Amino acid sequence: MHGYSWITSPIPISFILLLCIAGLYLVSRHYAYRPIFSLLDIALNYIPVLTHEFGHVLFNRLSGGRVRDFVVVTTRRERNATGQQGYAVTASRSRSGHIITTLGGYLMSPIMLILGLYIQSKGQGALFIMLYILVFIYFTWKTSRKAVPLLIIAFLILIGYLGIQSENLTNYSFIYMLVYHFILGTLLGEIIQSTITIIQLTFARPQPEWDGTALKMLTKLPTVFFSSLWIVTNFLAIYYFIQYVLL
Repeated sequence: MHGYSWITSPIPISFILLLCIAGLYLVSRHYAYRPIFSLLDIALNYIPVLTHEFGHVLFNRLSGGRVRDFVVVTTRRERNATGQQGYAVTASRSRSGHIITTLGGYLMSPIMLILGLYIQSKGQGALFIMLYILVFIYFTWKTSRKAVPLLIIAFLILIGYLGIQSENLTNYSFIYMLVYHFILGTLLGEIIQSTITIIQLTFARPQPEWDGTALKMLTKLPTVFFSSLWIVTNFLAIYYFIQYVLL
């Protein structure tokens, strides 16, 4: 069992590697309309979109609602046609439940980034990976589009099997480290990107339909109130990231 100590030991979090992944994420988002970058964008964007939509799902369930569908859009054509990267179809029992559900999307990425850094600092990073696996299993169960999730699950099972069978655990621990950085790096990129997007959507005229305007209609509070809440949460996550990695 000693050979598996890397699972329960803090891994070094590389500031440079996280910035590179986040930077690549932002570049791919910016040039998503170009063929090569569009594929890269979908690959890098998958976990952040899953996280965002799971935020809606989780907050919906916590407020007593029901989840009918849970989708991550994986084709550029559909993303361009609908303007959606993903969506969750939920049913809330009350107005307050609807408000809570809508709030959850933009809160989830900063929450997961902070959680990932904190859990790893305690030497329990495998729990964070397991948490995402559980989210993914739930997503696969609920989504109406099971082909891509099932392929990813098959890939994860294969990687897990090879890791268990591997005699070179050093290489496998390196894969574990890369996966951890990939998740945190894409979440960091999404937090930066979502901050920019929230600002753009808040001050766009005429205002498009998005979570902020939905909350405005539900609560009669100005959109900027909710935008400020999300942006402050994003900055708190970035502050925690800087404190954790650099200090």
